[in-house]
Amino acid sequence: MKRAKNRCERCGIDFDDDFKGEFHHVIPVVNNGEDTAENCSLLCMNCHHAAPNLKHKEDLVIYQMYFLRFASFKEAANYYGVEFRFELYSKLALEIAQLIKK
Repeated sequence: MKRAKNRCERCGIDFDDDFKGEFHHVIPVVNNGEDTAENCSLLCMNCHHAAPNLKHKEDLVIYQMYFLRFASFKEAANYYGVEFRFELYSKLALEIAQLIKK
């Protein structure tokens, strides 16, 4: 909750005193996901419904780089200057590959 600063970690909507958001386990506990801050996101109800449940720790990078960073495909496509999903995935893969090399 401290990391999220009382707002949805995906879309940025502010939570009020009555609504604190929903915790999302990125890798579900049933898939051996840990109950840690690194494996959880504080999301609004809409973003929580859209959030993927991953199966591998390696996929956390994609979740953090793509799902939390952009609220929609259109937003991500505009950022990367592409029109099609394949182009977006290719650009994202190259960006992640550069991060892994470091």
